[in-house]
Amino acid sequence: MNKNITKLFLLASLLFLIVGCSPKPEFELYEGKELSIAVLGKAPEVKEEQVDFQEITFDEFNKEGIMQYDAVFIMKENLAEAAESQYAPVYKESHLPFFFIETNTGAFPFVEAEQAYDESREIPYHNHYATGFLEVPNGEQRTSTFGLDNGKVTKENIKDVYSRIFKTVEESSGD
Repeated sequence: MNKNITKLFLLASLLFLIVGCSPKPEFELYEGKELSIAVLGKAPEVKEEQVDFQEITFDEFNKEGIMQYDAVFIMKENLAEAAESQYAPVYKESHLPFFFIETNTGAFPFVEAEQAYDESREIPYHNHYATGFLEVPNGEQRTSTFGLDNGKVTKENIKDVYSRIFKTVEESSGD
């Protein structure tokens, strides 16, 4: 009996050490320039203080209405409406980066007027939290995807995605 208690104690101690010493991922905050980002929907919670969000409506979601921003976020609750055909030229002609949050369909249903969001398939074998799209003045289209650490939805993992998106926005500002 005493041997079993000792074995149980050693096993519990070993398990505690393994779990307690597992490295937590270290996420890098965005430390770049100040950014102004338009948001169709509710602005996300982030750690970066140099990022200013302005919630906009679909009435303001046109080429002229968004040119003052560094990027545009389309949040989950507005994805279907943002994919309506009348908005496809906004994505292609504004030359701003757009980020579609909490979707795994890619940018296609947004930039192609004929494709309805509700009819779009998710990208197989991927679990992206966000997709970025930028069409530069020469017509080149760039996309980027952002996944969650270990595919787990946690507040920290989501904030990490936004930090990486901010870096992408800053890097694309010269295009």
